[in-house]
Amino acid sequence: MSSNKTPATPTRPPPGKKGGPLGNLWVLLRKELNVGLRSVSLYLLVGVPLLVSLVMRAILSGEGHKPPKVAIVGQDKPALARIVKEFDRAGRSPMRLVDVKNEPEGRRLLAKGKLQGLLVLAPGFDAQLAAGGQPSATLYFDETGGVSAFSLRTVVRELLRIQAHQKEPARLQVRGIRGITPWQAMLPGWVVMVLLSAITMMPSSITAERQAKTLQAVLVTPIRLWEFVVGKGLYGVAIGTVGGIVVLAANGSLQGNLPLVLVFLLLGAAVATLIGLLIGLLVESPQGASGVATALYIPLLWGAFFSDLSGAVGMASRATPSYYVAQGLNRALYSGASFGGEWRGLAVLVGLCAVLLMAAMWGVRRAEERV
Repeated sequence: MSSNKTPATPTRPPPGKKGGPLGNLWVLLRKELNVGLRSVSLYLLVGVPLLVSLVMRAILSGEGHKPPKVAIVGQDKPALARIVKEFDRAGRSPMRLVDVKNEPEGRRLLAKGKLQGLLVLAPGFDAQLAAGGQPSATLYFDETGGVSAFSLRTVVRELLRIQAHQKEPARLQVRGIRGITPWQAMLPGWVVMVLLSAITMMPSSITAERQAKTLQAVLVTPIRLWEFVVGKGLYGVAIGTVGGIVVLAANGSLQGNLPLVLVFLLLGAAVATLIGLLIGLLVESPQGASGVATALYIPLLWGAFFSDLSGAVGMASRATPSYYVAQGLNRALYSGASFGGEWRGLAVLVGLCAVLLMAAMWGVRRAEERV
């Protein structure tokens, strides 16, 4: 027996039935808060600018660059050294003095990167300066020594003015020992930026595969964990390495110990790729993975640009893998570094790659369990 009754159509409750407009607004707001406060992206949206602002505040409010290491030769017990030590006792030293026996020893240390500057005073420099003359001096500096090395000219001129109480006390010649421009000295930092792009690229690749269900299809095949990690990672390593070579070639800086340059590029790209792969495997949400990758990208980049700062920012920068990559590239390109001389940086990067590889394999096993 059929019924002619039609199902009742649900009707929207009249406005104000459950507390009026304010009550409705509170319900909607509470719903958004419940969802939003569980979102990683929300905390990253606030946390990343907060972290960057605190770092820039530290830099601009007094955490300057570390004083460069400088040796003074050509004058026995130079007055300039006494002035520097007075600044040092006051806690405001513009440079760190290093004792060397003579100019050849100073040049060797400068070439090895042990000094950022070598000031060679003419014979009788102090006596001529005290008599009101303008004796000559030559300042050799290492262009790969960071911002503090390029600022040595200004620092030395000011110290000489304090010593002689004259506006132009000496004829100071300034010569870089590498023959490179400030832009070339900054290139390792830009190359690191290219290498770190894998941190944001790999999570996007993993989340795209997860949404297309192709990741699950791969994980259920009899593939070894390391094969999956290496297979996925080779693309990121290749992109980063080729990108770094292109940046160097476009700026005319494919020089120095090229095999060592290539090794540092490969290791830097591998570290960034494995970090990005691990993020993609552990964070399933595309927005969350992107946020975590961005949050890691910024502090990792500090190692390429802020390592010569003093204080906490400099210490944190020198603890990043980017620091070892940038310093290794710098010395391999411009200082004639050898594999033996860079063993410490290479060992750190190789060890980090091994740890990240094992972590990524664990991440793949975890993803397999979810399939």
